[in-house]
Amino acid sequence: MGAVRQILTDGSFLIGAAIGSGSTAMAAQRGRADFLIALNAGRLRSMGVPSIACMLPVFDATTLTEKFAGEEVLPQTKLPVLLGVNVWEERLDVKQKAMSIQRAGFAGAVNFPSCMHYSHAMQHILARAGRGIEQEVAQLKAVQDVGLTAMFYCATRTQARLAADVGLDMVCLNLGWNVGGAQGHRQRETIEEVAVAVLEIGRLIKRISPKTRFLLEGGPIETADDLRRLLHLAPIDGYVGGSTFERMPLEVSVADQVDRFRHAGQRRDVLDDEGARLVAWGRPYGFVGHAKAHLNFLSRLKALSSAQGSVLLLAEPGLQTLSCLKALGSANGAVPSMVQIDVAGEDFPTRARSILFGSNDASLKRRPALEAGEGDLVVIFAPERLPAGTQRRLARAMRDGVFQTPGSRRPIPMARRVVLVSTASDPQAAGLDPSLTEVLRGWSIRVPPLRERMDDLLLLIQQMSIERFGEVIARDHFSADAMQVLTEHLWPGNETEIHALLGQLLDILGAAPTGQRIRRSDILPLLNGPEPMRDIGTEKDRIADALWRHGFNRGRTAQALGMSRKTLYNKIQKYGLTR
Repeated sequence: MGAVRQILTDGSFLIGAAIGSGSTAMAAQRGRADFLIALNAGRLRSMGVPSIACMLPVFDATTLTEKFAGEEVLPQTKLPVLLGVNVWEERLDVKQKAMSIQRAGFAGAVNFPSCMHYSHAMQHILARAGRGIEQEVAQLKAVQDVGLTAMFYCATRTQARLAADVGLDMVCLNLGWNVGGAQGHRQRETIEEVAVAVLEIGRLIKRISPKTRFLLEGGPIETADDLRRLLHLAPIDGYVGGSTFERMPLEVSVADQVDRFRHAGQRRDVLDDEGARLVAWGRPYGFVGHAKAHLNFLSRLKALSSAQGSVLLLAEPGLQTLSCLKALGSANGAVPSMVQIDVAGEDFPTRARSILFGSNDASLKRRPALEAGEGDLVVIFAPERLPAGTQRRLARAMRDGVFQTPGSRRPIPMARRVVLVSTASDPQAAGLDPSLTEVLRGWSIRVPPLRERMDDLLLLIQQMSIERFGEVIARDHFSADAMQVLTEHLWPGNETEIHALLGQLLDILGAAPTGQRIRRSDILPLLNGPEPMRDIGTEKDRIADALWRHGFNRGRTAQALGMSRKTLYNKIQKYGLTR
């Protein structure tokens, strides 16, 4: 009890952990919590159900709480332990209950489960039966009278006043069930909206009972940064973490650990000799990965690279083609000498004919791109935009290996290889002239899109982060739920989309505390656009924002909003910005 009394009087910021098992109690002690709270909600969380299940008639709350608190928590921790008690027993004697808590070795008690979580109608029914909030206050006052510590959970201004009137040691404003995590509830209020009520209730408590410590629990506070934001808006004496300390870290840590072991155990799908040779062959050209679709592609590319024919390269938007061109035009991985024609970028597609075959116009006199010795490759992007006549002429040149310049009948040998690059998924959909499609029959290769080689995603992320940003982004930088988002995403933008994502992730990692992983909430807006947000233009939101910006001074807020103090007060009540 002395330890509790000391932390209540030394003015330090208090951290309480609402727990449901001995293992969590020991972890909270190592994390330097000031006190523990043993609750039936904590026990149910450890069973895998959300905290709100504590209000259902599934277990006797008293028996459940006292059993695990006495057998698991008290024997394994030196921290003060407050016991969750309720006033719904058939025969209730608050003094006898207080003494039994003392005899059991607890440092004090809290009112939990509490009728504050029920509807107003249900609260009135319980109050008329002598089992309402007033009785909870009386129980905690009895606990305090025998020399123990009492903490009162409340949800409204009226409830907080009841506790302050009798001078309870601590009042904890419960902001609702926690958001976040797999079992969390959807966020209904922002931190700025909550701060309005916190500031008002905190001032009320301190005015009535200056020695009462004012704490918070639940609601939109999901991370330490959330708490820090709230502290800038409203002063409090401490924070009690339930799901934020017990459920959400466990969800993340267990999921991360399992996912890491799964990643480590993925057998790199033991490559056979042929697969290993393909991976080794592709490495000098910049290829990474071992997914089945990728290995099939490398096998096809290797075969085409050793032949001499022209090639139709099918690559969806966002897929990089340089490695493919290097393989088709160079034997050692160097960037080949290329003449590149982007028909989509030409002002007049007909100009491409002059570039390819030359021109008899003196003003356009230039060496034909198809002429041997001009380069290792002639690469034509968007070939479907070439005029039909140019496509047929190109098809004849590919078939015969020679072409003629305008105004000349002298055959000229073609360059070693022509590569047509199309964003179509198959040759028939490339929009080419039938003659060109026919001559390229059997000489096409499709680059597998990223969605078909998800086993290679992390390798691609790591390679691109090093090559393009000089920083390594690897598996350990992502939480398990973030990895799930990445692997379930269809990646319509392919490698271009990865590149864009990496640039933004580096900003996130640079601003995050050391060791913090990239989370699901960081990635979702970057992949799919911003998540649906609440309408920030509503009157309620404008009032909450104005209160925050003006330090919750109602006079200045009313003036800024162009309304009277009375009107502002009525709107605060209307929108529930006070409790």
